[in-house]
Amino acid sequence: MDGLNDAPAPGKNDDSGAVDDTLRQRANRRQARYGMLFDCFRHVITDSSVLYLGAGDGRWCADLAQAGALQVVGVEAQAELVARFDNLPAIGARERVEMRHAPPLDFLQNAADRDKRFELVVLMDVLRDVSDLHGIFADVAALRPRMVLGDGVMANTCDPILRLEPRRATGGTARPPHMIPSRGAITQAAEVAGFEVDWTDWTQLPQGLRDGLADYYRNGPISRSSFTLIARHG
Repeated sequence: MDGLNDAPAPGKNDDSGAVDDTLRQRANRRQARYGMLFDCFRHVITDSSVLYLGAGDGRWCADLAQAGALQVVGVEAQAELVARFDNLPAIGARERVEMRHAPPLDFLQNAADRDKRFELVVLMDVLRDVSDLHGIFADVAALRPRMVLGDGVMANTCDPILRLEPRRATGGTARPPHMIPSRGAITQAAEVAGFEVDWTDWTQLPQGLRDGLADYYRNGPISRSSFTLIARHG
């Protein structure tokens, strides 16, 4: 069947409204996150080399290239996501994006060991389950970036802790809990590595533009947060 005659009759399991709501939320989430995380730093992005750790399918790598970055290296652990980059709709500046399939933090350590230089480093959902935050930020500092942008799920406390969050069993097999870094732990490790830390104030986003962004506004022990790092030496 080609699905052309499979639409539900009006009033009978018609979930088109829910689908529209989901698509609208996703579009707003992408637009708002790009604005809060990247658009305000175009002066750093322009003419820069970017290392994007946790790059997913590379959409934002392409956005950064279109925003003026000279080179964007996107690193993603899931091969199927890396493969999607070549199937994205036609985008400009694709030639300035290099997608790499590798564990992001291993790639970071290797780049630091080889004395590579990136002017902007993006840490997207790569700090969960990391026990040695100090080592990670030392590797980031070794790249001598002008700025570091980070985003991910974090524990809402200024105490430097790793919060253990249980995970659902898979196929009846228990799995170890996630280690969620606190804002305090990230601040401490980044400052030791020589960075000044600035936490993104998501309350600046008007209420009407928060559709699809509930994870940034949770009042519980964990929520999604964002930060920028600038080296103290300038």
